[in-house]
Amino acid sequence: MAPMAGSPSPNGIENRAMTTCLPHRAALPALLLAAAAGCAGPSEREPADLVVRGGAIHTADARNPVAEAVAVRDGRFVFVGDAREAERWTGDATEVIELDGRAVLPGLIDGHVHLESGLSLIRGVDLTGIADRDEWMRRIAARAAELGPGAWIVGGRWDHTLSGGEFPSIEELDPVTPENPVLLSDIDGHTAWANSLALEIAGVDAATPDPPGGRILRYASGDPTGILLETAGGLVAAHIPPLGGDEVREIMRQTFRAAARLGLTGVHTMAGLERIPAYVGFAAAGELPLRVWYGATGAGDRVDELSAARDDARSALATVTAERGPAFEVGYAKLMADGVLSARTAALLAPYADAPDEAGFMVTEFDDLAGAVTRIHAAGFPVAIHAIGDRAVRVSLDAFERAAVEGPRPRLADRIEHIEVLDPRDAPRFAALGVLASFNPHHCITGIDVYNTDRLGEARAAWSFAWGAARDAGATLVFGSDWSTAPLDPLRQLYAATVREKPAGGPPGGWYPEQRVSWREALTAYTLAPAAAAGWDGEIGSIEVGKWADFVVLSGAVPDPPDASILDLRVDSTWLGGAPAYRAEPER
Repeated sequence: MAPMAGSPSPNGIENRAMTTCLPHRAALPALLLAAAAGCAGPSEREPADLVVRGGAIHTADARNPVAEAVAVRDGRFVFVGDAREAERWTGDATEVIELDGRAVLPGLIDGHVHLESGLSLIRGVDLTGIADRDEWMRRIAARAAELGPGAWIVGGRWDHTLSGGEFPSIEELDPVTPENPVLLSDIDGHTAWANSLALEIAGVDAATPDPPGGRILRYASGDPTGILLETAGGLVAAHIPPLGGDEVREIMRQTFRAAARLGLTGVHTMAGLERIPAYVGFAAAGELPLRVWYGATGAGDRVDELSAARDDARSALATVTAERGPAFEVGYAKLMADGVLSARTAALLAPYADAPDEAGFMVTEFDDLAGAVTRIHAAGFPVAIHAIGDRAVRVSLDAFERAAVEGPRPRLADRIEHIEVLDPRDAPRFAALGVLASFNPHHCITGIDVYNTDRLGEARAAWSFAWGAARDAGATLVFGSDWSTAPLDPLRQLYAATVREKPAGGPPGGWYPEQRVSWREALTAYTLAPAAAAGWDGEIGSIEVGKWADFVVLSGAVPDPPDASILDLRVDSTWLGGAPAYRAEPER
């Protein structure tokens, strides 16, 4: 629903005549009729269900970026303005939240997340952020003892760049897991580490050829080292028994609750077609405290299934959507262009600075990529392409350009994900082609002094995580976490985007500070921009009259200018459609 039209007041707040006569859950035509007929006077105004006042309310509305108070009735914002006027919306039954200087943000929308990735971590072992390899082995051995012989050990999120930069090996893993097959993903999800038993089960040995888009790292003898790059990990993953339905649903519920605690009211999540019915079931049962824009992976050759899944979900959730706003939509397809910088599988236009004989490789070559985009467009879906290296970004832009010539374009914008290094000549092409630039800010600050500059060299590093350059060239920025390869916490992502320093501090002023963005730009990239990417910006994404009341109350004020104190902020409550999805326990 779009906000009502009307003239702004001198301070940029919607004029009061527009905010006093919103009917219950009115549709846009009804609102426009009410505006044309004239609004009731203040004494006739119906009280709001909820009033929030007394702090800085960051709206993500460019016409009115900061307000003092909001009022909510029947799940929608009916007033956004100053605290004194908010008094007129209170009645005997109105809940009033006094902010006492705390900040309010629009409901935060993670523009790139893999909610499914939590399944393997909860099921298996979590090595996130651990530099000590001995601790890796202790945790893996402990999990093997807990699960017992024969059980698969999964999860991982190990990061070899934290512990010397060398990949782990099969010789490290075998002694602590002699009776358990093991497959552990690295932090980026693009490299897998297997033990001998897992390779034996999968039939991977010295004679196994590299699969398309992947590599099996080998010793001089040809025997596998246990490290499987990109699609090669799938050779083993295909043999892992799936979780039972009840177990999957419980883990997903835990993930949803964790997201709400962090202030998320929406996500753009990416997973296989097989997970869609579970989300539809959660939404239909009222157990989905997030608005989910779903990107199907591996759907380039399954477009008919993708279309059927979208139609089935829309039919099943028509009533939910009408009553509560966007809940779940099969919205787009996800394709892969290349790998990651840490493993040197990201496709670069020139060799790696620290490995002159390597330039990465394309997981999907141009003709196949462009063909998949064209097929997906023909079904009416936009496409998101994973592209980290500058060569992969260019090839992805070329694929979108070719698809636009060969067939119809979808109503919603295509996008490129990650973009960890951008060639300056390609920056203007995002705006020219109408392609969104989707970034993961926290990846930038964790790579400072670890491998970014080593892999790229100084000249290309200046165009690494080039948020400012993309913005200046006219691109629309969308931000997301890429969880579980980075923290799900949006405040950490907003810190990274605006400060661009390591969590522990430095470099002073930020790493290539010209690539930082302002607080308002970062907030828009985590709210209104991902809402618009889903076609939902008329209903959510900013704090505006007529939109669903998705918002977040923080524990304090947002520093101006942004600094490391952002990391000290916590979420006090998260509201979805005017109802609490999470409330922190009061301190004792």
